[in-house]
Amino acid sequence: MKTKSLYSTQIIYSLVVAGGIIFLSFIISVVLLLSLKRSTEDKISYFVAADAHQMELNVNNYLNNVQQVTALLFSDKDYYAYDATDPSLSDYDKIQYETAIQNRIVDLGMMNSFCDFGIVYANDNTTGWISQVTNQIFKDGSIYTYFSSAIPSDNLKQDAWLINVQGNTNRIYYAKRLNPNAICVVSFYISELENVLAVPSELSDMSVRLVTIDNYVIYSSRDEEQSAQMDPAISDIIGDHAGITAINNEYLITSNSLSNGWNVVCSIPTSAIMADQVEATRNLVIAVSLITVLVVLTMLLITTRLNNSVKGVVDDLDYKARNDQMTGLLNKTTFRNLTESDLESYNGKQAIAFLIFDLDNFKEVNDMAGHKFGDEVIKRMGDLLREVFAEEGYLIGRIGGDEFAVYRSFHDTDLKTSEKTIHDLTMSLYDKFASEFKDESKKYNLTVSSGILVTGPGEYKFDDLYQKTDVALYISKRNGKSKPTFI
Repeated sequence: MKTKSLYSTQIIYSLVVAGGIIFLSFIISVVLLLSLKRSTEDKISYFVAADAHQMELNVNNYLNNVQQVTALLFSDKDYYAYDATDPSLSDYDKIQYETAIQNRIVDLGMMNSFCDFGIVYANDNTTGWISQVTNQIFKDGSIYTYFSSAIPSDNLKQDAWLINVQGNTNRIYYAKRLNPNAICVVSFYISELENVLAVPSELSDMSVRLVTIDNYVIYSSRDEEQSAQMDPAISDIIGDHAGITAINNEYLITSNSLSNGWNVVCSIPTSAIMADQVEATRNLVIAVSLITVLVVLTMLLITTRLNNSVKGVVDDLDYKARNDQMTGLLNKTTFRNLTESDLESYNGKQAIAFLIFDLDNFKEVNDMAGHKFGDEVIKRMGDLLREVFAEEGYLIGRIGGDEFAVYRSFHDTDLKTSEKTIHDLTMSLYDKFASEFKDESKKYNLTVSSGILVTGPGEYKFDDLYQKTDVALYISKRNGKSKPTFI
């Protein structure tokens, strides 16, 4: 009887101890999970904010490119000062001016996916290319009056970004005044922003929007949100603020302001951020209720998985922040920063090489074969550059739609030897290009032009090298394309 009582006591004692251990493990687990939840929220918030900032840079670069291309019309007074309404000009003079302007516009616009790129005058005459869509929505005239009135009189830059032009929700227009009777009009499809506002795969639940200052959605990764007012549940959290990250029980939201006043707004449901955490907690509670050891092992396993997941997100976002997502080459910002860093440090450099490669007639590839095929051409060109300039020390970047750049500083070879090395590599690339793009060259006249600068070391800035090499590229384009120009 005593033995049975002792056995019962031992069972009860063991159950009490086991229950106490399980309860204590449960409390510790809950505390750890709450702490881990807060840590995960903070880290994911940082990653979402970093990715949103990269999107802001991407869109700014895209919009700035439109402005910069338009600004190049101010390089010659004959382009921007010409007035088609001037009665003192003869028909012959008008033809001469308009032919020169037309050629300049074609030269500037050929490397961009513009729908419209032309000049409208006060008499509604146009030069350049104004699409049928734009002509149709202004079929009753008044195209000049419309865009002129869209530019505020107190706007020092004399330009304006426009959406929903005459009810057209598929394009974004940019208008820049050239003179009192002439306005440059540029437009591109809103769908062109899909690449620069692409949602990262590891944040598939995130929504990305380009919105105006009054919260009208110009573009959204969610089709149902496009061309409508932004969800008040999101806009109310942002308020009048820009450059913020906010989180509540519903959403994690970031808002970044662009140079033209628009905003890139990203949101992701809080539940989606913590979905893995919620599932891990539920599994852990079940495990704790069964056996204390299993609780501990499960905690270690989940912690390890979460840490690995966060590390993977960090590595992936870091890669995407540095590299062009389509080709894997350095993006323009990273290429510039690394080049400037190398230029600022002497390190025994004996020569510097800067190369720009640009695909000729790439617009015809997109127009005839579609943007998807055009993207494949860009990727193959990136692979070709990687293959030719595979030696350590070369920086290779995609700095525009179909424009690539290569930089290298030479430490162990003199200037003459470095020039020969770059010359041989360039000619090798042309040979490989002819083989790789044989079919495309026949079908679409796809070729490659380049400008190559090899010089001795000096106090150069990135812009110095880029401008000199871009001039050489322009010479190649002007002299028939499909060739390099060495300077």
